[in-house]
Amino acid sequence: MARAKKKNLAKKRSSPAGRIAREQPIAPEPNRLLKVWRRVLERRLRTRLRAPVAVEVHDNTHTMLTFQRHRALWRLRLHHMFLAAPDEVIHALADYVRNGDAEASAQLDKFIERNKIYIRRVSPAQMRKRLRMEPVGQHHDLGRIFERLNERYFRGRIDAAITFGPAPRVTRPRKSIKMGSYSADSRVIRIHPALDQPVVPRYFVEWIVFHEMLHNVYRTRRGEDGRRCIHPPEFLEHEKRFHDYSRAQAWEMENLDLLLRARVSA
Repeated sequence: MARAKKKNLAKKRSSPAGRIAREQPIAPEPNRLLKVWRRVLERRLRTRLRAPVAVEVHDNTHTMLTFQRHRALWRLRLHHMFLAAPDEVIHALADYVRNGDAEASAQLDKFIERNKIYIRRVSPAQMRKRLRMEPVGQHHDLGRIFERLNERYFRGRIDAAITFGPAPRVTRPRKSIKMGSYSADSRVIRIHPALDQPVVPRYFVEWIVFHEMLHNVYRTRRGEDGRRCIHPPEFLEHEKRFHDYSRAQAWEMENLDLLLRARVSA
């Protein structure tokens, strides 16, 4: 019986299938590798945060990291560039998540800048196709406002789209409001829908749109302290050229509570 087993074993080893299996090992599936790297990253962060951590890896083109805490659990959504990040970056990530540390934030920005080659490139036009564009409100037409400001102040050179942003989900009274934003990736200006009220004067909406259009001219840069500078001095000086600058500022100071209390329907 022993000789028969040995003979059969020899045949199995000399079979073509056996040779192929030894010469060309089957590579692990990409999804399996991703799970392994993700679990390693979770352990690295768990050690530094001293709390349970759940990581979701994505391939976004704009927001590289977001996080929230649910009781004792930290939930992080990270771009895949963080999977093999060095220890100092993981340490900075933990500090930023735990304390909102400014130095850690600057270090993360530098890491993302150095690794932007791994960010999938999508043209602004492609990004806009994914967005719901609604420039015409019930009381203000952002498209017309944008076109007139573009001709008056920028000779039509601002290549961007504009829309009212989605109605935010707010259950409690707002303490602050972000009236506008500009995405350099998609070149889209979003205006808070709370501004689409009959009591909000047109010149104030124009000022907010003008402010966001300036972000197309003056890009975000870093100051001497390494922090991001969104509104450099030349930006602020240029903003004063708006024809109703002082009037718009005065209206904001007097009516901010009105905007904070505004109820916006989805």
